[in-house]
Amino acid sequence: MLKLFASLIALITVAAVTAVAAQADSGAPSWGPATPNFNLQVILRPVDGATDSGFGLVRFRQPKDAEKVVYLDVWVRDLAPNHSYLLQRAVDTNVNDDCSGTNWLTLGQGLVPQAITTDETGTGRANLFRSLASIPLGTEFDIHFRVIDAATSAVVLESACYQYTVSQ
Repeated sequence: MLKLFASLIALITVAAVTAVAAQADSGAPSWGPATPNFNLQVILRPVDGATDSGFGLVRFRQPKDAEKVVYLDVWVRDLAPNHSYLLQRAVDTNVNDDCSGTNWLTLGQGLVPQAITTDETGTGRANLFRSLASIPLGTEFDIHFRVIDAATSAVVLESACYQYTVSQ
């Protein structure tokens, strides 16, 4: 009887551990790991001499899936009201925390640029994405961002230099 009771306790323990492990796996985040730099929180600050005193944030996320698509949730504030802006990025593959790339690319819905339009208070949001399907896994690069005025192309916000690694 004691052996039966011990076996029953062992079976219940194994079942409980298995259930907890399965629940932990199902609750895992769908975004890539934070280290190395698979996901970024990019802060945008006014450029020297800018007439706007704005601020912005880009949540740069790549889900853990086969798609190799980066999602960019963009938020800006304190810019000109009821106005359109564009988010751009430049990269370089010399990963040294010195963003020397000047190959500015306007971001949007895949290959189609999309404006970030501010409301009457100068706040704007946009959900953008970009496919990285043509870039090999594990590729690392320095990346920096800027927000430009859609009408004049004047740079109003810019980021520091970040590093990114393409994941899956």
